[in-house]
Amino acid sequence: MQTVSIEDVQPGMVLAADLMQGGRMLLPSGSVLTNKNISVFKNQGIEELKVVGSDVGEPDEESIDKAFIYARDYFMFINHDDPVVMQLFDVAVYKTAIRIMEGWRLPTTDEQHVTALDDMRDLFFRDEGTIEDIVEAEIKVASFPDIFFKVKEVVEDSTSTAEQIANVVGLDVGLSTQLLKLVNSPLYGFPSEINNLVRAVALIGGKELCTLALGLSTIGYFKDIPPELIDMRSFWMHSLTCGVFCKVIAEKVDGVVPEMMFTAGLLHDVGRLILFKKMPYSAVQTMLFARENFIPLIEAEDMVLGFNHTEVARCMLEKWNFPPTLTEIISSHHAPSKSEMTKEAGILQVADNLALAVGIADGGMYVLPGVDDEVWEILGIDTEILKEIVENYDYQIKELFSNFFN
Repeated sequence: MQTVSIEDVQPGMVLAADLMQGGRMLLPSGSVLTNKNISVFKNQGIEELKVVGSDVGEPDEESIDKAFIYARDYFMFINHDDPVVMQLFDVAVYKTAIRIMEGWRLPTTDEQHVTALDDMRDLFFRDEGTIEDIVEAEIKVASFPDIFFKVKEVVEDSTSTAEQIANVVGLDVGLSTQLLKLVNSPLYGFPSEINNLVRAVALIGGKELCTLALGLSTIGYFKDIPPELIDMRSFWMHSLTCGVFCKVIAEKVDGVVPEMMFTAGLLHDVGRLILFKKMPYSAVQTMLFARENFIPLIEAEDMVLGFNHTEVARCMLEKWNFPPTLTEIISSHHAPSKSEMTKEAGILQVADNLALAVGIADGGMYVLPGVDDEVWEILGIDTEILKEIVENYDYQIKELFSNFFN
């Protein structure tokens, strides 16, 4: 957190503490500042604001050099001349350099590797089973939350009213609470608190709110994955970051529904979770192989398993009767140019890579798979937006995560 003179405050900065005047809150912590906000505060005599930022200031040359050397291994697989990749790399180096200045110790080679778990047993050996076998085995032993199907039913009914949608979602108190937290977060930036689901439906839209509900209700399905397999906090932090980046990018692209993209980002790696449940030994082996050889995880999956998590996701989501659009986006995000929903899958691919780049500074250890050449042209937006997104939403993501996963 840093204190900045009102004359130096820029649009896009994030408020680090509630802004109070005369006992009245003018703007809550986590709000993204706009030109209008800044102008109003100047007129009200506000002289300085506390905004999100590192107390260490800009990184020095030594920290940048260390960050450059550390981060470049995670970009070995992709074209460094690509303008999108250049932006992603700059983001990774800058954030890593800041962390180094703050005292973060770069992981050693040993710490970058995962430990093989020889006592874990897979459903089958390679080439002795299929993706369908994995999904069928999972469906037999686990049931999906009832609220998921109730929400899905009301989404598909074109005659559903705002009150009916709110009543269905409200059947699950935990889900309702999470949705209201999300709607009241800086991600939406509504000027006043939304304290009931009917109001949320009116502001966001019925189908949009239900799409968010589908995503949030899915999270609880994967609570039983053993911690020795994967750090689930890190997994969901990456997923939530990807979801937020998806929504923000989608808002700048014509014809794309931001809430659908948030849910797609939140669930984009759901296939990996199925693999952890049914193929734990092989799932860990793919992580070992990916990290030791500095190749993208999806490439390691194809080599070790003979298939990858996007194929598992497609099969599982189809069995769950997930909305076809979401199924297509999630299962195509590593190859959007081959998808019938290229624009949406492309947004998810960009967001996934951006989330991985940001995660390097938090100990993330996966090589970026890259972005299809034609995706950025199809999206029609400036590559500079990537740095802007990270600067504006990094703090908010951490706050959202603490609300949903603590």
